[in-house]
Amino acid sequence: MSAPLTRREAKERTRKRLIDAARELILSGDETRVAASTVAKRASVAGATFYEHFRSRDDLLKALADDLFDELREKLATSRWEALAAPSSEEKLRQEFQTPLAVLAANPDLFRLALRVRHYPSSPLGDSSRRFSGNTRSDVVEELVDRGYPHDGPEERRRLEMIADVHIAATEVLALGYLAGRYPDLNEVVDMLVLVTRGTRLAREWHGRSALELDAEVVQARNS
Repeated sequence: MSAPLTRREAKERTRKRLIDAARELILSGDETRVAASTVAKRASVAGATFYEHFRSRDDLLKALADDLFDELREKLATSRWEALAAPSSEEKLRQEFQTPLAVLAANPDLFRLALRVRHYPSSPLGDSSRRFSGNTRSDVVEELVDRGYPHDGPEERRRLEMIADVHIAATEVLALGYLAGRYPDLNEVVDMLVLVTRGTRLAREWHGRSALELDAEVVQARNS
């Protein structure tokens, strides 16, 4: 016979039930359907119980969104640090893209939710999605710094943010194409993302020169 729950454990379990109920409602439709009474009913608790854990519907949505997007960010970051540990490994670089694609493909509702609410200016979900997007950009920028990309001064940092946005946008668009069945071969999608990085790797030699100048140097070196 299991020991009875402590008061704290019981409260944590009820809070989790409320968050799980809200998660089910959010991922199955529009966030406007998520009212305190609806969530309480879905979680099989009294309406008054809801307010023992959350001040309002928006308070619940913020807690839910932070959980959802922190979980997604953590999964996406793991492969980047593994790739950094072996910077010359083509296989690790491929895995760095394959893992995010697999994560997004395994969580299509959450992925589409993050994209959909990103432009909601007054939504707790929108705030968390934009924070998730900004944190992901910062993660990629720090990875680029660790890979030896120039990062001294605001101009070079801005370029790194642009490269990060290129990588993120390419991953998101191709992930949507994969989910929609337009690009059914995951390995082919990974090949394309690796190809995108080959272009942005020129930025490691920037230091005041333009990308076109660098590209011309690469072509000249190959032809010499």
